[in-house]
Amino acid sequence: MTGLALLAAACGGPKTTSDPAAQNVIEATSKGVPAKVAAGTCNDKPDFVPVYKEAKIISCTSGDVAVTGKRSGTVIYTDFATPAAILAWSKQQAIASGLSLGIEDGKSFSATEGDRRTLRVMAESGTATTNVTVNWGVKR
Repeated sequence: MTGLALLAAACGGPKTTSDPAAQNVIEATSKGVPAKVAAGTCNDKPDFVPVYKEAKIISCTSGDVAVTGKRSGTVIYTDFATPAAILAWSKQQAIASGLSLGIEDGKSFSATEGDRRTLRVMAESGTATTNVTVNWGVKR
């Protein structure tokens, strides 16, 4: 039934959901544009999660993970700065937030505060921008 409601909405019918992510998908598909699922906002990301100054957010997701007892999430964004600049700045932010740097490989780094907070930032060159993925976790 939900599929029919989404299809009806995509064909110009009334709104069938108050979920902003679903509304974005409905609107995009109704115009024949591939739906980019940029589900959610970054409103609930912790302060220690770095997002570069002029980033274009592609996706923000988060949720509770019963197995680990953590709330975790992912932020995906693009920026015109170089991967090296984004990684250097992100490391500075992590250290300023009280995290200790862990593994670094030139394209990514991890940082932790024991098992209380975890962070991993990955940056790589794209066609015209740098693609960045930030994974985070916070013990509940």
